[in-house]
Amino acid sequence: MFFPVLLLLPIGLFYLVFRRNWVDSELRAAFVTGLLFGGAAILIARVCYVPIEMYLGTDLRTFISGPRSWWITLLTSIGVIGFVEEGLKAGGGLVASYQVSFLKRPAAIFMAFCGSALAFSLLENVQYYLVFGAGTVMPRIIVSSSAHLFFGCISSAVAAIALSRTTRADSVVSMRILLGILIAAIAHGFFDFLVFHFAVQAASGVIVSLVILFLFGIQEAWIAVLRADSQHEVGLMVCAGCGAFSIERSRFCGFCGSRVIKKQRNVSIQVGDS
Repeated sequence: MFFPVLLLLPIGLFYLVFRRNWVDSELRAAFVTGLLFGGAAILIARVCYVPIEMYLGTDLRTFISGPRSWWITLLTSIGVIGFVEEGLKAGGGLVASYQVSFLKRPAAIFMAFCGSALAFSLLENVQYYLVFGAGTVMPRIIVSSSAHLFFGCISSAVAAIALSRTTRADSVVSMRILLGILIAAIAHGFFDFLVFHFAVQAASGVIVSLVILFLFGIQEAWIAVLRADSQHEVGLMVCAGCGAFSIERSRFCGFCGSRVIKKQRNVSIQVGDS
């Protein structure tokens, strides 16, 4: 009973960290829908890996951790694992966001991508458990989840900002989204190369430092998305969480991240008889 709870811990922690934002039902729906499409993404990834692993004669993780030249390991990590997994995760996030908000809200895009990344990581950990056992999976649960979430946040931030700056999807927006996926794939590939080629332990100082870097990057991506997620009308904004005032066109508070509520003020002028 303890192990399934541990597997779900990253999703639970993410939900708690963003608990103030779930008052917005659209964001909550985007996250849950992202979880569903992220689960579909990893199933498609496993299908894509079958012919590649048949050609290699072994699974990809064993291949990149074997005694091979560093450049072969790096190219495999980026060109195969990075592109396949980040492309499918981003595809799941985009489809989920389209289902919820028609790609109109940057914050909804971010939440959909995060849900896709966390579900992808969850099912990947389940697969590792079935193949390698709990002793291998338990040290990597937080590492894997924070890494997948960070890579997903890279592509989500780029996609959210690109889509927020145009009224329709065109070739420029598509190229920017693909660029975000490319950056995420390269980061993913370098991470796998570092961990598997050099056999870095999950509890080592290097991994702990990377996890801290991932968490910081996730926060910065969310802040960048908040700046793009603006209201159409300018008005006096009051934060529902900390009470801060702002006149910016923002849906979320830049101080605490809570949902910002537009405060309506009715001003009437009475003219007396002369």
